Amino acid sequence: MIGASIDSAKANTSFAEKWSLRFPLLCDTDRSLVEAFGVGKPDKPSAKRTTFLLDADGTVRMVFENVSARGHADEVLAAARQVWGG
Repeated sequence: MIGASIDSAKANTSFAEKWSLRFPLLCDTDRSLVEAFGVGKPDKPSAKRTTFLLDADGTVRMVFENVSARGHADEVLAAARQVWGG
């Protein structure tokens, strides 16, 4: 699991520490990931909260849009189990 945010490294570090994240949080300050994955908000300098489930080859298998943090990890884990079993 990898997270990405358009925020600065300092802001991402604070966020990761506050929420005890156990995965890397990338800084996409140049918005290259936002653009590549098409999750930019055209009228705002931010990105849509979106989760992409990729396989080992980097192929996008599922997309979760309008993500709400509460219960989302369980939702993604259940989807991954549905795709790959386990």
